[in-house]
Amino acid sequence: MNEEQENKIKEAIEGKSNEFSGPIESLHSLIGKSWPVPDSDRPSFEDLYEKAVRSRVIPLNRRVWLGLAAALVLIAPILYVFKFGTSTHPTLSKSSILVTKITGKVYLSATGSTDRLILNEGETVGKGQILLTDKDSSVFLSVSKGEGILLGSATRFEVLNDPKKSFYLHSGSAFTHLHKNLKKEDFRIFTSNGLIEVRGTKFSVSEIAGTETQVSVLEGRVATIRKEGGDSGEQVLEPGQRIRLSNKGFQRSFLSSSELAELETEFQRLKVEDIPRDPNRSFSDREELFKEFQRLERVIMTDKTSLEGVIIDMDGEFMYLQTLEKEIRIPRDSVEEVIQVR
Repeated sequence: MNEEQENKIKEAIEGKSNEFSGPIESLHSLIGKSWPVPDSDRPSFEDLYEKAVRSRVIPLNRRVWLGLAAALVLIAPILYVFKFGTSTHPTLSKSSILVTKITGKVYLSATGSTDRLILNEGETVGKGQILLTDKDSSVFLSVSKGEGILLGSATRFEVLNDPKKSFYLHSGSAFTHLHKNLKKEDFRIFTSNGLIEVRGTKFSVSEIAGTETQVSVLEGRVATIRKEGGDSGEQVLEPGQRIRLSNKGFQRSFLSSSELAELETEFQRLKVEDIPRDPNRSFSDREELFKEFQRLERVIMTDKTSLEGVIIDMDGEFMYLQTLEKEIRIPRDSVEEVIQVR
C-alpha cells in the first residue's frame, strides 16, 4: 500500500468522503459492537451474570483502525473475483425468432464461441447464434408470422448474420413450414453441400456433416443449388420429391408411400395454428395483395360461390385464404376447385 492510499484511508476514518468510505463504514459497523472483557481468574456465576449485564466496550485506537481498514480494502477485490469469477456466457439478442416449444435439452451458443447455455421456452434467438439439440431432443422456432422450423435430434443450426432470413444447417435435421409466398430468396438454408431456397412450402432438410444433404418436399416447391461442381444449376423440387446433394453431385428421386407417411407424421408436430400469424391483416386493393404474394387465386366452393385472395397455408382440414379484408379459414371438404387468376 503506497502513501497516497494510506492518506486516503486516514481521511475516510476521519469522516471525509472518498473511494474508501464504503469499506470503512462497513468495518466500523462490524467491529463497533460490544465485546465483553474476560477476567484472568475463573469467574463465579455471579461474576458472569454481572458482566453480562454491564459488559464494557474496548475502544480501538487509530493505528488499529488504520490496519483493519487497509486489510479490508486490499482483500475486498480478491473476494469479489473469487465469488463472481470472470467467466462469460453468450447472451440473447433481440430477434424475431422465438423459442415456443422444447422437448429434452436445447442449448444456445455463438459463432466462434465454445460456451453454451441452456435455452428455455419463451426466449429469443438472434443473428450469429447457434442452436444445439441433444439426442432425442427437439425445439420449435417461430421465425416470423406464418413461418416455423422444428429442429430434430442432435442438430446444430446457425442463424446467419444476413439481411435475409438465412440459416446454416451444420448437422441434424430441420422441418420447415412456411406460408405460401413465392418470393424468391426470402428464406434460405445453407449446408456444406449447397443452398436451399424456399417458395412457400413444407419441407425437411437433413445434413450428415460435410458429407450429404437430403431435402424432401411435402408441399409447395423448393429450389436447391449445389455449392460446387459442373451440375451446380438450380434444381426445383415438387411435392413428393427428394434430392441428395454431395460433393460428387446430386441424385433426385420420388418419396415412397411409406416415406411420405413418415414425413407427414413429422409435420403433424408443426401445426399451422401454432405458428403465429396476423389473421386481421388487410390490403388496400388487389395490386397490393398481388405485390405481396406474387399471385391471386379464386376458390370455388361446393355450393358454387367463390372467394378471391391468396391461399397462404393449409393443413389436413383447412385452407387459409388471405383476402383483402382479413385471413379466413375454409374447410377443405367445402372446396371444389382452386383457380389461379394471376
